[in-house]
Amino acid sequence: MPFHEQSAFISILFLGSYLFPLRLSNFAFIFSNMKKLRNKNQNYDAWLHWDVTKRCNLDCEYCFGKITDASIKVHSIEIVKLISTLDKTGKTFRISFTGGEPTLVPNIVEACNAITEKHYISFNSNLISKNINQFVQEINPDRVLHIHASFHYDELLGKNLLIHFVQNYNLLKNAGFNIYAEAVAYPKIREKLDAIVKFANQNDIILTFAPFYGNYNGELYPENYTSSDLELFGINQSEISCFTQKGELCNAGYNAAVVFSNGNVYPCHQIKTKIGNIYEGVNFNDTMVKCPSKKCGCPLNKYDEYLFGQTKTN
Repeated sequence: MPFHEQSAFISILFLGSYLFPLRLSNFAFIFSNMKKLRNKNQNYDAWLHWDVTKRCNLDCEYCFGKITDASIKVHSIEIVKLISTLDKTGKTFRISFTGGEPTLVPNIVEACNAITEKHYISFNSNLISKNINQFVQEINPDRVLHIHASFHYDELLGKNLLIHFVQNYNLLKNAGFNIYAEAVAYPKIREKLDAIVKFANQNDIILTFAPFYGNYNGELYPENYTSSDLELFGINQSEISCFTQKGELCNAGYNAAVVFSNGNVYPCHQIKTKIGNIYEGVNFNDTMVKCPSKKCGCPLNKYDEYLFGQTKTN
């Protein structure tokens, strides 16, 4: 599953059975209310973005780094060691689960229960695993910042799972979880965008689009989106420029970090200086860093503007 939690807004406003194309510059306030990343009372001072498994139960052609071989074991989270690591820092964390598909982790709900006693979680999930109902029954929505429901229309359609996605989406929404759906603005889907939007509209799904990051037909994206593409998918130019911020200040490694599936912790995917292990301890740096990468695939300062803003203020 691609890492795309950034603020991408669709350029369609759903009003009854009608579709109204909108210009993002004029109506950004509407879309920001549609896609809310946290409530005002959900405060934390550190963030770990955890790629908890590479295994996935879908096989989207635009996804990188996934493992679809069902014979590959998905390891459980070592909950006691994890909580000990978090406690030793003295910080309140946001733990973001992504993958692969994080709900494939056998004890993911139990881990979320333990984490949310003191901390917050957020999720990237395709919502088709069997434990979504257990998650709804056992996890307090107030401790979940948001659920990023990854909407892979073609793959879900091909596996006859679209309705299953809708059922779990609405189950979570009706239980009080802050949830929105996001699809990848893959160039190939331009011609079927109307069908995707119509399906979302008919099923009361808040749908946004995030930039595709990769190669399509020999062209690199997001650099090669045309202005028409950006308008079609409702993508703001700032969501493209955030991938090229070499020299800009970032809190990667200071109070935000990525966790690989083996538990090792790094400032980000570009800075490969290990700063700990999720089961042994995390040693954040004393200062923020200037982005060293010409092309950044994980702009943590943009993906969590709340935490970055708090960092700059302090």
